[in-house]
Amino acid sequence: MKNAIKIAFAVAVATAGIAACTSTPEAARNTAAGTPESLPTPTSSSTPSTVVTEITTVTVTNPPEAFVKVDNRLGYGTLKLGMTPEEAAAAGLKGLNWGPAGAATCTGAENVAISRKYGIERITLPADAKTSKGIGVGSTVADVKKAYSNAKEHRTGLSTSLNDTGGYSFSTYGYADTDKIVEIKLVSSQTDCALAAL
Repeated sequence: MKNAIKIAFAVAVATAGIAACTSTPEAARNTAAGTPESLPTPTSSSTPSTVVTEITTVTVTNPPEAFVKVDNRLGYGTLKLGMTPEEAAAAGLKGLNWGPAGAATCTGAENVAISRKYGIERITLPADAKTSKGIGVGSTVADVKKAYSNAKEHRTGLSTSLNDTGGYSFSTYGYADTDKIVEIKLVSSQTDCALAAL
């Protein structure tokens, strides 16, 4: 919009300048030989006028938000909970095997469990990874409860919800405050893979 206003303004100024340069002021017309008919008429040899137009080019380095797709799903690295098998493969997941004739509804590859219906349902974090609150393999049950006040005991340790789409599963060998975390998984709130896969 600013560029269009600049261009319109430049054309208007140039046109006004041409009109001022090529016309004879009214007072000069009235005093030259008494009538407008006696004024000299421009001939074809007159110098053509030049119009200057200003064009401004603007480089857009940050496109408007409407054009930027942000993926806010929970995940680790390039993999996110809920990614379809196709999205996961495009993100670099290798080794998806859907069994004979591709009949399986759920499969595992690398550190994930993925279903045809809900996409990635589980991502097992590497042993040296830590959550955003500093919990990793070797942290205690007490550490988890302190970092995640909504942590609850479940079948193999503790679980906590991060949002409506999923949360962490902290595997332990017991529920005492001094027991250690032995594995951390991101798990989707929607699953159809067998519990063993999760």
